[in-house]
Amino acid sequence: MTVLRMNEAVFQIDIDNRGEQEGWFASAFDKSDWLHVNIPGAWDFYGHAYWGYEGIGWYCLKLEADQTPSGRNYRLQFERVSGHAKVWINGELVGEHIGSFLPFEWDITSCLQATGTNQIVVRVDNVPRRNWLPGSMLIEWIQYGGILQPVSLVSNDRCLISNVAIDAAPVQEGAAVVCQVEVTNTGETLLEGKIRLGIEANNTVYTALTEIACPAGQKIVCSATIDMARARLWSPESPQLYHLQVEMLGHGEQIVDGKTERFGVRTIKVQGTQILLNGEPILIKGVNRYDDIAGYGPTVPEEDIRADLLKAKQAGVNCIRTHYPLDTLHLNIMDEIGLLLIDEIPLNWWLKPWEIDAEVDEIENNDIIDRAETELQAMIKHGRNHPCIIAWSMCNESGTNKPYGIQAMRRLMSKAKEMDPTRLVTFVAVGHTPGHQAFLDADVVSINLYYGSVIAPLVYHMDQLEEHAAAPTAKHLRETVSEYAGKPVIVTEFGAQSIAGVQGDLRYSEALQAAYIQSVWQAIRSVEGVQGGILWCWADYYHRSVYAGPWQAPFGAYGVVTVDRQDKVSLGALSKLFNEETDRGRA
Repeated sequence: MTVLRMNEAVFQIDIDNRGEQEGWFASAFDKSDWLHVNIPGAWDFYGHAYWGYEGIGWYCLKLEADQTPSGRNYRLQFERVSGHAKVWINGELVGEHIGSFLPFEWDITSCLQATGTNQIVVRVDNVPRRNWLPGSMLIEWIQYGGILQPVSLVSNDRCLISNVAIDAAPVQEGAAVVCQVEVTNTGETLLEGKIRLGIEANNTVYTALTEIACPAGQKIVCSATIDMARARLWSPESPQLYHLQVEMLGHGEQIVDGKTERFGVRTIKVQGTQILLNGEPILIKGVNRYDDIAGYGPTVPEEDIRADLLKAKQAGVNCIRTHYPLDTLHLNIMDEIGLLLIDEIPLNWWLKPWEIDAEVDEIENNDIIDRAETELQAMIKHGRNHPCIIAWSMCNESGTNKPYGIQAMRRLMSKAKEMDPTRLVTFVAVGHTPGHQAFLDADVVSINLYYGSVIAPLVYHMDQLEEHAAAPTAKHLRETVSEYAGKPVIVTEFGAQSIAGVQGDLRYSEALQAAYIQSVWQAIRSVEGVQGGILWCWADYYHRSVYAGPWQAPFGAYGVVTVDRQDKVSLGALSKLFNEETDRGRA
């Protein structure tokens, strides 16, 4: 397998949506005056006028024919495009993809020219739609546009290993590593051969071998189990990773294709009101985090992502939650440094749970949940081999207290368990709205509580923290533990805003935010059956330009660090709280 990373393109904005009508996708269309850009990167940074642009933009990438010799299979892989992508190769429509966060690819072998220059044209549209995710036209986070993560041309033999899924569970001092290997035959003859798997650990090579027969133009999935006599468990304290080498052998046991996947050996389960990691209770000490950093948007250099996540871990954080699936780079780093992750479908503020009598358009919302299930399946396939992921979340703050929403959550959680029974499933509800009955089917009850910061009466001064924040939080949690007896509860969001540099005993000051976090965390820890909390949030973040939130500002100021990663007073408070407790409870 060879991988060619595509780093340059030309770009043209299409404010009036005339590109398709005028044939911008055609090879003969003159693109000489288009803007030269580097990819990946959000178009918001192409110039000040592009910031927050929601609309259509076009990219053209070039590939010389001598880079794609015949007799090979070529797949065009996009790690992340926001949001609706249509792709043409040499004027021929290859396909389209809807979704702003997960990878997708197409086999473009038949589209490539044998001589000259191949043109890859990508039309990107990041305008929200009512029947697309996140399921609401009210969206908090900025909708960065364009090609946000790498584009690659992957070349293989006509027969290739197209996917590897790994389930690694501890068995006594070792592990059983179950491998599902998908083989694709794009050739014209039957593929007969073998799949050889190997893991090197503790100066020992563990192997398995299975025979395969894949008809021309088809896919098959074969399964094999490797028994490791000894294996170290993956955990936040000791993030041990192993490498699985997968080889496809053809005639004469010649290697036709190969693939390497990393994995960790660990379990995540619930037992009563406890969450068990590798059989031991774990306390969730988390932060919510968007993946953008000032100056980069969501296309952040690896060293900056690693530094940011390490800084969170040094603050005592053991778990990250997001409102959308994270890219491969984030997952790899979290595997390596030992951070847990709750990965979430970008279904957010759907059916407006705070509007009790909100109308439900059955056709529109069937579309939304169908898309959510498609996203769920892609998210699980993308993240399956990453030990950092401990739970799949179906949504955030949506109408899961309404009959249609309850049905949707049960449908999605059932699909998640069917695809991946090794992880927990949940969804995140607005805490102050009752009736989220699908929690009876969830592994964990996840609620967001903002007493005193969003939910009145508000905390304006520190002497109001106990009455308006801590006491109602603890009371609500006691009622939740009682309502869903026998299930663990997590506060998946709590927090207050602060503006960096504002001091004193008043709302939006750094000092009051720090005191709020301390007060509410103590309330969370006071209730038996509550297995931790996840602060909103790690860093300040840019708002969508048309977001009409409770405080009109260009960014959400809930972070313990600023959007450019400068510390606030609250970071020290959070670090003290989290580092005073072990992952298993109080130190």
